[in-house]
Amino acid sequence: METKQDKANRLWEELLKQSPTNEDLRYIIEHVEALRKTAWQLLLRQSPTNEDLRYIIRYVEPLRETAWQLLLKQSPTNEDLRYIIDCVEPLRETAWQLLLKQSPTNEDLRYIIEYVEPLRETAWTVAP
Repeated sequence: METKQDKANRLWEELLKQSPTNEDLRYIIEHVEALRKTAWQLLLRQSPTNEDLRYIIRYVEPLRETAWQLLLKQSPTNEDLRYIIDCVEPLRETAWQLLLKQSPTNEDLRYIIEYVEPLRETAWTVAP
């Protein structure tokens, strides 16, 4: 009888034959725990974009800190930071402080005011 790990390995072999994209790997990392480590290593070799890292930060808690550190090394944009502030509560304050250092635009501040209730008043006071 085929085990869960056997099925995961078979799935992985089939996926590799098709040259998985970063998006394919993100979904494997999120949904197939048995393949998470292997898919993560392949994603790292394929140079993850900031979007790839934001996805991992949001949806894959065991890799959140590692992906966050990689995102920081890749110079996150204000949009990257807004996404983290909005969607990843454990990193919200750190991302907010980084956004403030990067001179947020009015669009950035409006986004925070509209979508991130805990920072609404603070963003309002920063707005010009």
